[in-house]
Amino acid sequence: MLSISFELILLMALCLSLATVMQTLSGFGFGLLVVASFTLLDVLPLTATTFLVSLLGLVNSTTVVVKNRSSVKVPELKLMLYTGIPLMLLGFVLLEYMSSHLTHYLNFALGVSILLCCALMLIGRERTNKQSNPRSFLIAGGVSGLLGGLFSTSGPPLVFQCYKQSWSIEAIRSTLLAVFTIGGLVRVGIALFGTLPELDIMFLIAAAIPLVLLVTHFARKLTPYVDAKWVRIIAIALLGLSGVSLVAASAPGIF
Repeated sequence: MLSISFELILLMALCLSLATVMQTLSGFGFGLLVVASFTLLDVLPLTATTFLVSLLGLVNSTTVVVKNRSSVKVPELKLMLYTGIPLMLLGFVLLEYMSSHLTHYLNFALGVSILLCCALMLIGRERTNKQSNPRSFLIAGGVSGLLGGLFSTSGPPLVFQCYKQSWSIEAIRSTLLAVFTIGGLVRVGIALFGTLPELDIMFLIAAAIPLVLLVTHFARKLTPYVDAKWVRIIAIALLGLSGVSLVAASAPGIF
């Protein structure tokens, strides 16, 4: 079992709190920030970190989806899941193998994925007056599923795809949350057949749930006083630095 020190608990709480505040104020970044910071600072093994992110994301999204299920774009949701779930399974298998045998390659892939996600978030999303073709939803779902299986960070491709549509904001958010909820259920389910966290880490993960809910509650009170644009810039900058650091740290073990 891993020895749980006060420093580990404090570091984990700080990383989760920062990611939660960024997510609440900017609308994105929780999974990417947690995975990047936990990996860089060696807080938890990547398999445990991805399990934590999947579980917390599931808790956070389920209640919202149930309340807003009438706004979900069901045909597009199905398209994204058709490719997303199979590739999520593939991503999880790759995570299990690489975390045991190819750690440097896994961290390098994580760093590159974070940088690509940052680039995707920086690209302007122009709304169109017509619906995107079904193929684009299949592609977005597949890329998202692969990232979700590997790193529990499936958001950016789906966000980019859905925000291009001429849907209402309510429909966009509800559809995204529906994909994340179903994907989270699948991700947590398949994780039970992989490398589960140690028992002491499971206790930490359980304790993280009320922490994230509490920080979310207080962060929402800050929303009227904070410019979301600057929070978004800070979040992308932090992610970019994390991605570069991961690539730089793992590259010597590969090349």
